[in-house]
Amino acid sequence: MKLACCMILGASAAIPTVKLNNGVEMPLISLGTWQYNSTVAEATVKLGMKVGFNHIDTAHTYENQDGVGRALAGLDRKSYFLTTKVPAPSTTKFYDETNQYLSDDLKFLNLDQVDLMLLHFPPKTNDCAVMQEQWRAMEDFYKAGKAKAIGVSNYCISSLECIAEKATVTPAVNQVEFHIGMGPDPTGLKSYCDSKGIFLQAYSPLGDGTTELITGPLVSRIGKSHGKSGAQVSLRWLVEHNIPLSTKSTSEKHLQEDLDIFEWSLTSEEKSKLDAATSPAGTPSFMCKSETVVV
Repeated sequence: MKLACCMILGASAAIPTVKLNNGVEMPLISLGTWQYNSTVAEATVKLGMKVGFNHIDTAHTYENQDGVGRALAGLDRKSYFLTTKVPAPSTTKFYDETNQYLSDDLKFLNLDQVDLMLLHFPPKTNDCAVMQEQWRAMEDFYKAGKAKAIGVSNYCISSLECIAEKATVTPAVNQVEFHIGMGPDPTGLKSYCDSKGIFLQAYSPLGDGTTELITGPLVSRIGKSHGKSGAQVSLRWLVEHNIPLSTKSTSEKHLQEDLDIFEWSLTSEEKSKLDAATSPAGTPSFMCKSETVVV
């Protein structure tokens, strides 16, 4: 699973893409919209597209898909890649409820098709039968041409193995928390996903509730040697591990910096130091804490 190049974007920059297991090319970096209401999401997506982002990430539970849809309305559909997500069911009608969420997402976004649709979380009960029924709904959505690719989010190895028992389509992506401090293969999940042709995608690439990966001594020192910020070092580390990522900001300056991570490289020594970092700690999903598998 290697980087492809490139999807045009913005001013003079080009954003590398990764080729998913069904041949769809996905831009390596996306603009996230978590915790933004519809108004802020609309403004942020417009700003992000202006500075060069072409991959937007939203979700049913963010309750801002209408704002994202307004921001994208009127744009050439080929000019952007859109990811959204549906939640775990709250009733016992697992397939039907998931199918309704999928239909609702298209309605909120005012689209006939999304580029990538994800199951946002496994059910709280971690019930395999529920996951399999949700995945069946996802497969039908995909086969109907309503998503170019489908995947999951916050899925651990056991959850992936569960849906694989009955799946006819392998998830293209598993979006999880991933950042410096977790090591390059947290709980063996990256190795496992690589072995199955599933791209691991990082959210919270700068950590969760900490500034260590933005202004901390290790990333700041490395950044200084390249004329880059600590945050750019943290994002670049993921790129060098072939990890697509989702970042977020309402600042034009920060968004521009987030895109300036593709035309320079870490040294092997710098990469090794970042690989070995154990802080800030994290896990791909709160459901994965007890899972460690060596592939």
